[in-house]
Amino acid sequence: MYFKRKIDEELKNWLKTNGHSPALIAGVRQCGKTSSIKKFATDHFKYVVYINFWEKPKMKQAFENSLAVDDIISLLSYQDTTFKFVPHETVIILDEIQDCSKARLSLKSFKEDKRFEVIASGSYIGLNIENKGRMSVSKPNGAEDVFVMKTMDFEEFLWAFNFDEIKIQILLNCLKEKKKIPDVIHSTMKELYKTYISIGGYPEVISMFLSNNRNYNIAFKKIRSLIFDIKGDPSKRKDENDKPLYTSYEIARIQNSFDLIPTFLLKENKRYVVSKIEGGNGLEKQDAINYLVNADVVFKVYNVSNLSLPLQNSAVLNNFKLFYSDISLFIGSSGFDTIEGIMSDTLGMNKGYLYEAAIAENFYKANIPLYYFKKNSGLEVDFVISYLKYPALIEVKASSGNAKSSKTILNNPDHYGKARLIKFGDYNIGFNDNFITLPYYLIFALNKISLF
Repeated sequence: MYFKRKIDEELKNWLKTNGHSPALIAGVRQCGKTSSIKKFATDHFKYVVYINFWEKPKMKQAFENSLAVDDIISLLSYQDTTFKFVPHETVIILDEIQDCSKARLSLKSFKEDKRFEVIASGSYIGLNIENKGRMSVSKPNGAEDVFVMKTMDFEEFLWAFNFDEIKIQILLNCLKEKKKIPDVIHSTMKELYKTYISIGGYPEVISMFLSNNRNYNIAFKKIRSLIFDIKGDPSKRKDENDKPLYTSYEIARIQNSFDLIPTFLLKENKRYVVSKIEGGNGLEKQDAINYLVNADVVFKVYNVSNLSLPLQNSAVLNNFKLFYSDISLFIGSSGFDTIEGIMSDTLGMNKGYLYEAAIAENFYKANIPLYYFKKNSGLEVDFVISYLKYPALIEVKASSGNAKSSKTILNNPDHYGKARLIKFGDYNIGFNDNFITLPYYLIFALNKISLF
């Protein structure tokens, strides 16, 4: 089952661009990179040469000596006689390229040669982590067009559920025209968003869910399998000499830092307390978090000391919340009864925390830098973004809360600066001068429609 993805259009534009470099698709494991690349390759090329360095490590041998294109394709032809290298008709896919650093270096040769298109892919875990002195091959500069792929966002989720552009445009038109969404559409979308929060955006989980009569239990079991794989990933990481990259102590810290995330997100403060990670000194605990960040498994949301743009200039680097990059990891770490609570609206006080994590994840997938604002005085705003040249306060409400802190900021522009407020909750579209209410599910529309 292939799902339409936003990377599809990005790759089409890449191929049409004069002077493009080989493409490098980076992203978290299991986000659908390989499926999207293979679909694009078969749709646009007569011949596809697919090499997976994880599954067939012997393929690395073709890149060990010369990086000249003719030498590489000659050796690859001997390793697999089914490969067909026809200039301008063959695309070469180098999957799990982080396991063959020489292959990544060869991208420069392929760019200069121009006879073959090359699409490489790899997880952040291999492309971004520090090599800790255990790997000796440098990485190329200027020889790659890099694309970052994440798990499916809510709009891609809607595509998977057969919501075409016409149906989605109806939602966008309501937002653009500042009118309420019709009740029948509103109720349908609310249920779909609850399903999205329950099973997340990993393509394989969605595929299992749809192919098994929308069985949440089967989807949950797949999520648990993904979590097991994510937590086991550090133990599989090896250097060029097939030696483990991480010690058992480092692996334990990484796993513990992953497990602690729901503990903090379900607290009133939500700030991640690094010192609570078991074992190691402060730097080693930070390394454990950095591993997960570089693997695109989690992302940080920093507190800002003031609301002046650019927000990153006032980020407090030792004060942050940590969120999973896909909401399913929160669900899988919390238990199946969380799904039951979401679908039956019986989560109680934990609903706000869960929906806050879901909204944060959607901002992350939309590549919108996200911060939060908290002062010792008690003033606190869930999130802050830069939006249309102003700071926009983002409040996520489980019920029709009054956003007291945000209103204090809006009513005191001389002290805090001019800001705007967007509230997400269980309500329909509503507009005011500097104050907008949106249903949770319209988060995907934020970078499509100018709200103010």
